[in-house]
Amino acid sequence: MILIFSAHARERIKERGIKQKDVKQCLLASVVVSPTGENIAVKRLNGKVLVVVFRKTGDIYFVITAFASSKSEKYLKTSIS
Repeated sequence: MILIFSAHARERIKERGIKQKDVKQCLLASVVVSPTGENIAVKRLNGKVLVVVFRKTGDIYFVITAFASSKSEKYLKTSIS
């Protein structure tokens, strides 16, 4: 797995206190959905959900953005449907 972070993603994970290892774990261990054409990985993390928006080509994951949300039902319901 090769992770590439966009400039936007690097800025956002830094300001939001998200660790790159958590992003990687989310991509590896979560349910992935594509409701709008982009891939979204969702994983429970510290009472919230970590949401990672990315594109995947082969073994390369290009992370567009990542954020933690307290609205776990919204994201987990979407990822299971």
